Amino acid sequence: MSCKFPSLLKCFLFTLKQATTNLACAPFFCFAVFFYSFYYCWPYMEQLPDHLNVVAVDQDNSALSRRLTQAMRASPNLQITQQTTSLPEAQNLMRKGGISAILIIPPNFETHTLTNVPTALVLVTNGAFIVKSRGSMSGVGGPLQKIVAASISAHLVEHGVPLSEIARAANNPPSMIVESMFNTVNGYLNFTVPIVFMIIFQTIFVCGIGMLMNDWFWKRKYPFPLALGARHPMYFLAMYAPFFFLSLFWILFIEGQSFSFHGVNSFKNVPGTIVVSMIYAFAITSLGMLIAALLKRYRFVVQIVVPSSIPFVFISGNLYPWQNIPWPLQAFGWLSPTTAGSVAMLRVSQAGATLSGVAFPYLTHLLLLGAAFLTAAYILIYKTQNDPQSLAEMKDLRKGIVDEKLAPELTPKQEKELTGKAV
Repeated sequence: MSCKFPSLLKCFLFTLKQATTNLACAPFFCFAVFFYSFYYCWPYMEQLPDHLNVVAVDQDNSALSRRLTQAMRASPNLQITQQTTSLPEAQNLMRKGGISAILIIPPNFETHTLTNVPTALVLVTNGAFIVKSRGSMSGVGGPLQKIVAASISAHLVEHGVPLSEIARAANNPPSMIVESMFNTVNGYLNFTVPIVFMIIFQTIFVCGIGMLMNDWFWKRKYPFPLALGARHPMYFLAMYAPFFFLSLFWILFIEGQSFSFHGVNSFKNVPGTIVVSMIYAFAITSLGMLIAALLKRYRFVVQIVVPSSIPFVFISGNLYPWQNIPWPLQAFGWLSPTTAGSVAMLRVSQAGATLSGVAFPYLTHLLLLGAAFLTAAYILIYKTQNDPQSLAEMKDLRKGIVDEKLAPELTPKQEKELTGKAV
């Protein structure tokens, strides 16, 4: 390239400035990930079954019910914030927030227990918050089983019940089975949020790259990074690099500062997390460049990318079993970087796995995807070097004219004159 042309560094800085100031894409690159990282995690911060606030509604008011509530107060997992005999009062407290469950001890609970009459404790959670409700049920249910069994056994001993009956009662405590087949940590925040964030991040950055490149393709003269990038791979990489570094920065921000603030397990393997983040950033940036080059002046980036996010969450096999997904969808899912990326990140960052444990097939697959997407994107950008807007920019560059201001946008009439069709 001639010495008249801008340097690679100037190409890099121009693209970086455009990514962070151009209104077509700046919200994606500067604000979307930051706000999403807090507002998406915030509703699920109470998903862990720890120090759950419970209101006890004692409708029996017997020695056994009092023993039971005292034992619950001593439990480190539960916190009896209030005790009442009125169910409406407890329901009102739940509506105001601040409590996770209501435990109802029914009338004649002690009498029925002593006389071997079937009875039950009622545990009520707020079904309006599905994830929190599930966490509350499992978090309260586990300690409650032990507390009830111990309290009943001690009470039966005091009343002289035969040992055989006491043993029967001890072997048949209130049963509650919570089985998580896929989400084995039994919580939305520590398992599902890191997976979903991978697809959210991919969606945001692919949209951002597509919107900026689309804005450039609509100019009467292509910006010099695009015109030069179509003619030399080094300029293409200089145009590509700002997107890569921005994506890497935000991935590390999510896995580090954001997840740390919300109490999500992350960076259990620090070097491994950085390596996975770099490879994932490479793959999604390459995908963004490819989609931008494919669509060119068609303004459908957001309409295409955003609706695909939810299906890719499920066909990745992380939240939905692989064996239930038809093989054509499985194959299609592997074309998305989130399929391999979410598995690798979950194992390395959240679980602390070594890089050797995810190198094949996940990281290898990401590298191959990134290389294929980047190559295809460069071929498509290379074909734009004969576009009239690119030739006009190169004419100025050969004269030593480097205009960092974007040219006016094409009108539909000009677009038709240039390409023979209106977009």
